[in-house]
Amino acid sequence: MIPAQFTKLMTELENLTDSQVRYIEKWLKGTDSTSQLISELEERMVEKPECPHCHSSLINRHGKVNKMQRYRCKNCGKTFVATTATPLARLRYKELWLDYIRCMLDSKVLRECAKECGINLKTSFRWRHRFLALPSTLKASRLEGIIEADETLFPYSEKGAKKLSRPPHKRGMKAQKRGRSKEDWVPVLTVRDRAKNTYEAILPDVTTETLHKELVGKLEKDSVLCSDGYKSYIALSEKNDLIHKRLDMAGGIKVIDKVFHIQNVNAYHSRLKLWIKRFHGVATKYLHHYLGWFRYMDTPENLNENRLFHIQQQLMGT
Repeated sequence: MIPAQFTKLMTELENLTDSQVRYIEKWLKGTDSTSQLISELEERMVEKPECPHCHSSLINRHGKVNKMQRYRCKNCGKTFVATTATPLARLRYKELWLDYIRCMLDSKVLRECAKECGINLKTSFRWRHRFLALPSTLKASRLEGIIEADETLFPYSEKGAKKLSRPPHKRGMKAQKRGRSKEDWVPVLTVRDRAKNTYEAILPDVTTETLHKELVGKLEKDSVLCSDGYKSYIALSEKNDLIHKRLDMAGGIKVIDKVFHIQNVNAYHSRLKLWIKRFHGVATKYLHHYLGWFRYMDTPENLNENRLFHIQQQLMGT
């Protein structure tokens, strides 16, 4: 006969979140997820010992702190652990990190991530932007062959700010000025070659000088640059020794010689706008994190929590 307490326990287990179920499974199997995670973090120090302060490889073990091995640099004398100067520095609840990364790979909003992992909403916000700090820097450094370039606009937003630099906008309110006014819109440049190497940048404007400053050294000479009729791209091509194919979208010329077009960039923008819509507006100060998040996930092989977790182990600024 099954005891009443056991039956009650089984009933309560049905209300657990997915992360809580996985934690129970690990606990029943006798595996300590935290110890395994710490062991994986410290593998980096064994394979490639490096001081996060002076980047010297001359380090010694120096006791333990919070179950983690502490190290001391022979060169600068400073102590550190495997997570020092990485996005994981000083974050608690190590056993929940992979669960949270899974939520991010599912593109869940902050409240869903917090509920799934059983953490506070403020913690969910802090973790998201910590985990996006490095992926937002991963973009193509060189583009070649047939290169497509176009910009898209995002509404300027001070979402979440305690003090606004301008009067708040009411829902349905018209823009202050016509066209691409800086007060209302933020231009995002996307440059992508046919190998799907992608470079993105948030720009103050889309002038020739701004484009040249942003893309100098990133476009291989004699490559073919495909763009719309915006005049700034003509001067950009001349300055960088590029062959320019200008698509007159308004005149109905969308493809030249059946090869040169900007359909890949336009399709990328469509996917980006559709994906980012779920967040109901993104603060402009964090827009680069969301661009990096989508850029990372737009590559199917990146949809793996271990791969994204491995990125978090890199030193910031390197």
